[in-house]
Amino acid sequence: MRSHRLFSIGTTTVALIGAAFAVAPVANAEGTAPACIARVVDNQADAQYVWVRNECGKTMRIKIIVKGGRDTGCNTLRNGQSREWKLTWGSYDKTVTC
Repeated sequence: MRSHRLFSIGTTTVALIGAAFAVAPVANAEGTAPACIARVVDNQADAQYVWVRNECGKTMRIKIIVKGGRDTGCNTLRNGQSREWKLTWGSYDKTVTC
């Protein structure tokens, strides 16, 4: 007979049955930015550079998600406007709308 153990993580209780368990992913209110937000990631010896350009025909609000580092804040880009970030910690994961 398998033993059942319960433990709490914050306010969520997770049941362990044997060694296998599953936790549902947390929904993200931000969506991946559309293809009209051009992205270029350039790996250099000193850092990773991320360049984005808004080619959507309207103002867009985006942020850069950084794996292993701090995400950027929400940035407003007018149509045709571009922006560059220098990531010295972590690596580019994706661009999302905000």
